[in-house]
Amino acid sequence: MLAPDTALCSECDRRDTKPEDLQITEFKRPHEIVADEGTCLLAQGLLCLGPATRSGCGALCIHGNMPCTGCFGPTGSVRDQGAKALSAIASLVGSDDPDEIDRILEAIPDPVGTFYRYGLPHSLLVRRRRGTAETTV
Repeated sequence: MLAPDTALCSECDRRDTKPEDLQITEFKRPHEIVADEGTCLLAQGLLCLGPATRSGCGALCIHGNMPCTGCFGPTGSVRDQGAKALSAIASLVGSDDPDEIDRILEAIPDPVGTFYRYGLPHSLLVRRRRGTAETTV
């Protein structure tokens, strides 16, 4: 194995600043704020895919004060990195109101491109092939 089989958050220098019960009420894009270099990027409302990405990369993006985009791939226990990322992020949305949830999640630009940037061909998304639905494995 070339990299540890743990999520990037486990090696992130900012992990101690992530609240136990993180509730995101607004997603921000990196150009909209000056991120605090010592605070968890998710806690600042930036879409960081560290919870769904394998560690071992040295967290270079995080050290550059940018959120993880998932380039190191999923841990061994994750079958679909995009679905894992979506699940991790959706669980942090701080509202039970459907309209508020929609408002919060609409701030994520290009969700498929964001969550499946590196793993779409290997995803479990259903796609059409020759007129029949077939699951990609």
